[in-house]
Amino acid sequence: MNPADNIKRFFKNASVSTNPKADDEILDKLIQAHGEAADKERTRPEANTWRIIMHSKITKLATAAVIAIAAITATHIWNRSIPVASAAAVFDNAVKALSNLKSVHIKSKMRAPGGGDNFSTIGTEYDFVPIELWKQFDEDGGKWRLQNQQRVMVCDGDFVIQLIMSTYAYKAPAHDSRQWFPLSVLDVDKTIERELELARKYGSDFELFRETGQDGREKMIVTVVAEARGDFTNDYLKNKGFEESDNTRIYTFDAETNLLENLEIYINTDQKDVLVFEITSIEYNTYLDPALFILDIPSDAIWFTEPQELPDNQKYQKMTPKETATAFLQACADEDWDEFLKFWMMSDVDANIKAYLGGIEIISVGEPFKSGLYPGWFVPYEIKMPDGQIKKHNLAIRNDNPARRYIVDGGI
Repeated sequence: MNPADNIKRFFKNASVSTNPKADDEILDKLIQAHGEAADKERTRPEANTWRIIMHSKITKLATAAVIAIAAITATHIWNRSIPVASAAAVFDNAVKALSNLKSVHIKSKMRAPGGGDNFSTIGTEYDFVPIELWKQFDEDGGKWRLQNQQRVMVCDGDFVIQLIMSTYAYKAPAHDSRQWFPLSVLDVDKTIERELELARKYGSDFELFRETGQDGREKMIVTVVAEARGDFTNDYLKNKGFEESDNTRIYTFDAETNLLENLEIYINTDQKDVLVFEITSIEYNTYLDPALFILDIPSDAIWFTEPQELPDNQKYQKMTPKETATAFLQACADEDWDEFLKFWMMSDVDANIKAYLGGIEIISVGEPFKSGLYPGWFVPYEIKMPDGQIKKHNLAIRNDNPARRYIVDGGI
């Protein structure tokens, strides 16, 4: 049984206040004592579980239990080596080490919906989806390929091209490839710099630990504890994105090479801390086949397009998010696909969309709301599908496009 769960149950109604610095020192020693009896069998995730306890919403309560256990095991705790470098210094050394790389190949897994229908949505209730990255470094940001079970995204140095379910395609100038990188935690040469920037801007809590890995090599482990960013008056997006969740990020670096070896991300909830992302392997300076950075698009692919001004564009600019959602759903009900495309970011409507949405019956359209960091609105709706099923969901509506009119961005 998870030690964290035991502590949570035992101290459910307690109230304790302790010194944060003392908490960390005691916890560090406790981890050593907890594993000393079976040192060869102790794994890093087990130690991480104990560290995460200290950053959950019951930190101060758990500390009382830690102190009690530490007192019992006091004869074993004095061999713990005390870290001598700061977490910021470890990140700084990692940035320098990454600057000398030629390539990186990363395998990871992430809890995502629909077998990985995008690279950004996460959730504690979803199964893990494999995600793989290949990146070749150069002065302009390099070439890269990112893929999961349903999407492939490639930057060839000039353009970023994406293929979704072998049907939908997207292309845009690369310029600064970081602008288009959809999963920032895997952009290893930038994400560490970004951690330092976010810490300065939003006050993330950093901690540093030393540990001997199963390979016998010294590891530097940096934990970053951050609170969700965004407007959660409505919590629809809470814990559905990395920046929109209370989370703990655990970076593991090789102490000799300073290279990143692992990254784990846990969403912190009132009930438990759930692993939602993990790097499973990293290879540095390995040969990457040039063919990885070429993406062949089927000739019948339907392309994503930026909304352009219409002859009667002003009419659509005046629409509110609720009016836009209603007009979009009505176009589906009427099977008016020309009208449908005025709210859709694609060059055409494929047969699957027509079969799925054509002839729906609108039951209700609710009041728009904002949530998280999304730049637009969410509009609740209830419809009767062509097969008779009732569907309730929220359309994502935004107007940050050249035509400055609201379009449907998701939630179908």
